[in-house]
Amino acid sequence: MRIVLVALVCVTSAFGQGAGQVQFRDWNVPAATAKPKASCASLRGLTNYEISILSAKAITASGDVPEHCRVSLMIQPAMNIEVNLPTAWNGRFYMFGNGGFAGESFESPGRVTSRARALKAGFAVAATDTGHSAAKEPGGTFARSRQELLDYGFRSMHLTAETGKMLVLAYYGAGPSKSYYDGCSQGGRMGLIFAQRFPTDFDGIVAGAPMLDYTGTMLARAYRLQTLAVSPIPPTKLQLLADTVYKKCDAEDGLKDGLISDPLHCDFRASKDLPRCAAGSDNASCFQDAEIAAIDVVYADVTSQGKRLAPGWPVGAEVLVNGQSGWMGQVVDGTNGRPGAWRSYADGFLGYVAFPEKDPAATLEGFNIDRDSQRVAEASSILDATDPDLSAFRQHNGKLLMYFGWADPQLNPRMGLEYYQKVTEQMGPSTSEFARLFMVPGMFHCGGGIGTSTFDAMTPLIQWVESNKAPAELAASRVVDGKVVRTRPVCAYPEVARYKGSGSPDEAANFSCTRP
Repeated sequence: MRIVLVALVCVTSAFGQGAGQVQFRDWNVPAATAKPKASCASLRGLTNYEISILSAKAITASGDVPEHCRVSLMIQPAMNIEVNLPTAWNGRFYMFGNGGFAGESFESPGRVTSRARALKAGFAVAATDTGHSAAKEPGGTFARSRQELLDYGFRSMHLTAETGKMLVLAYYGAGPSKSYYDGCSQGGRMGLIFAQRFPTDFDGIVAGAPMLDYTGTMLARAYRLQTLAVSPIPPTKLQLLADTVYKKCDAEDGLKDGLISDPLHCDFRASKDLPRCAAGSDNASCFQDAEIAAIDVVYADVTSQGKRLAPGWPVGAEVLVNGQSGWMGQVVDGTNGRPGAWRSYADGFLGYVAFPEKDPAATLEGFNIDRDSQRVAEASSILDATDPDLSAFRQHNGKLLMYFGWADPQLNPRMGLEYYQKVTEQMGPSTSEFARLFMVPGMFHCGGGIGTSTFDAMTPLIQWVESNKAPAELAASRVVDGKVVRTRPVCAYPEVARYKGSGSPDEAANFSCTRP
């Protein structure tokens, strides 16, 4: 049985909030005037049959982080939660999500940054490890415990929200006026779990690059990886792949600017467009027939017994940033023989989440897409966040802001787009009154890439919830070495940013959001 790399969880969680880590940047933060009604230490008395308050400590102000009360607690059997309560409170509650297989330390860099940013803005802040420690149970190993899998799937989310609000009430003598959730990747899935299962927990939800079809994603990875194991794509040929894709697709939106605005409108096919090696030859300027066939498998839908399990991957993520393709460490194994994220997550899912130990399907080599895709109903009921009926969330007057990078190499952007389309079919043409999707050209997983991947998604959400000002676009920028090199509007689907015909293509003022 393969053990998933521990480092993988840490890398993923660093992007837990995505979008350049600038949440609340554009918010005109109101004065935080609410004060505690109880002492920090007194919160230890809230221990009961299910909740153990491990500590409640007053933390002095340091740098940009204000004075606050930090409460560490555990909910049976092993769910750790941290709640931070600022002395000067803005009256609101904020919870941020996890990455990958979760289990992160509350002191991991990404989590410290998210906590500090929210405290600076005056929020009461909560987070959870979802019920296990990645240091003790790396990768998907925790899922051998059914309770830990249930906690990871959905239970920890609801209990963290409820417990956090309980502590808010005990400390300030009043509950929050508004509650917000923010997460990307696994955290994005968690956001949709809230909207679907626990629709009254939050007034506003940011769900970035959500892994909403958890089982479908993992099954598709396993199937594609079987082909890639037989016909691997040499890293030395990723530059040629990217160059060919972008030469074919870049100008499809009417502007050659190094971005593919809508990959679904480009008819790229590896079997038709990639240069083939002559018989008996092989070099970095051509592809072998088997390599082309393997690339086509990545771009094609995954089906089983006539049923579509997952959409084909859109083009765009192959592009190189700082000399490395977005496919490296994802579709293609990383350097020094380390398995890519696709392989690590697929191993964890097959070996610990979906199938019993020693079952043939528990290994990539023994997995069979036609036989085994029919055997994941229980995992689907625990993990998938695919229900398009958001009527209860809408009735609560909740607002949902989703975003996805079009060049995401880890989670398929079409998964997010197709879910939003299903929500629209279910909820009707007025869906945009409470739920909006923003597709970001050129952005990798939760950030990075070659697109304008730095934007504040929380400020537009707060304005939407509290002022009924629905966001038509997000003000986004591309930042390289600390400098802004391009700005663009990221438009609410189905609109896309179109060049007005004059001016610099690096300035947002020269673009407008229009329907394609």
